[in-house]
Amino acid sequence: MLRHLTLCVLVGITFVTTGCSSTTIDNQETTEHPDEPLIYTYWKLVTLDGAPVVARENFREPHLVLHQDASRLAGATGCNNLMGSYSVESEHITFNQVATTKMACPAAQMKTEQAFLAALEQAAAWHVDGLALELLDDNNEPLASFEAVHLY
Repeated sequence: MLRHLTLCVLVGITFVTTGCSSTTIDNQETTEHPDEPLIYTYWKLVTLDGAPVVARENFREPHLVLHQDASRLAGATGCNNLMGSYSVESEHITFNQVATTKMACPAAQMKTEQAFLAALEQAAAWHVDGLALELLDDNNEPLASFEAVHLY
């Protein structure tokens, strides 16, 4: 009986000390996300001119999706639906014939919509880094940043 108790105590101590041991792990994130594709990704608008964009309750969040067929742009401004076309050549991008529905919204959403549309109009370049898309102007200054959202 004493042997059995001693064996149980030794096994218990082994488990405790093994479980408490640690290895040093670098604080940097070790898993990097591969770059999301520009096309067919739901890009949620995160910032406009460096300011955070807040989605309002009972309204669609501001986002865009670039479809390959007919280079079609679709999305929402946070108030109205968004549609149009785009053209991509290497790291250059332009948005064409951008239009929205004409629903009236509270002032905050209308301001976001106007800034979003202005960013699309001024966009000259794009860059994807992992889950982040950034639209840049002619001087490579950031206009808008987006986050990839997986819908399933």
